[in-house]
Amino acid sequence: MRVTPAIKFGSEQVLRQLGLNMSEAMELFLHRMIVDQRIPFDVVALDTATLAHLEDQWEEKQRSAKKHKRHVQNRTRTQAQRKGGQ
Repeated sequence: MRVTPAIKFGSEQVLRQLGLNMSEAMELFLHRMIVDQRIPFDVVALDTATLAHLEDQWEEKQRSAKKHKRHVQNRTRTQAQRKGGQ
């Protein structure tokens, strides 16, 4: 299943609060659709402000993850250099 990164991030945040992962949520959704013989919710448009907010959150998470990765790499490199210099 393909979704935009902002939608994936936003939905994962909600699902985490519910104690579910994406696979479990999809299983519930598809089961409910079979039982009801329809999509189990009303389809409405997502307003631009909410979508922009979700995209901003996703982008910030990506920046933070890259920063953390660089920090870990630098720390690992420094530790390796210290061991090599002993």
